[in-house]
Amino acid sequence: MIQTPEQFASLNKASFDMMQSAARASMAGFERLATLNMQAARSTFDESAEMMKSLLEVKDVKSLSELSATSLQPSADKAASYAKHCYEIASETSAELARLVEKQMADGNKQLFAAIDSMARNAPAGSEGVMTLVKSAVSAANTAFDQVSRATKQVVEMAEANVAAASKTVNSRSAKKAA
Repeated sequence: MIQTPEQFASLNKASFDMMQSAARASMAGFERLATLNMQAARSTFDESAEMMKSLLEVKDVKSLSELSATSLQPSADKAASYAKHCYEIASETSAELARLVEKQMADGNKQLFAAIDSMARNAPAGSEGVMTLVKSAVSAANTAFDQVSRATKQVVEMAEANVAAASKTVNSRSAKKAA
């Protein structure tokens, strides 16, 4: 429980620092995504210009057919690579924000337990049962949060493994088609 102005100021500073860290992590993710998008836009523009030059140089149907066959696969590979990079950026940013939230939750739990202990010390005689009930309810809520957090991490890890497997499959198919 907050009992002095210094404790209140300290709590506000900690909250501000956490929000600032979350904003920095989000901005870093946005910056990386913007950089990726600019690279993709430049690459697409350059490739489109090259494709137009090649199309203008086509003199027969056979050349056109060969040109279209050779240009489609790299585009699919690049789209898959772009999606993979976007996913990586989002995943890393999400992991950083989750780490910050977990830290904030841990700090909040410490403060909550300190407040409950303070209330228990100052509670009237005979209220020990209620205090025990409150402590067990908070502990149960924390346990449930931890279980949900672990389950979420497992789902994310499975999704990442599936994305990696799908990327590997696409890349191996691309290599087979190119050969």
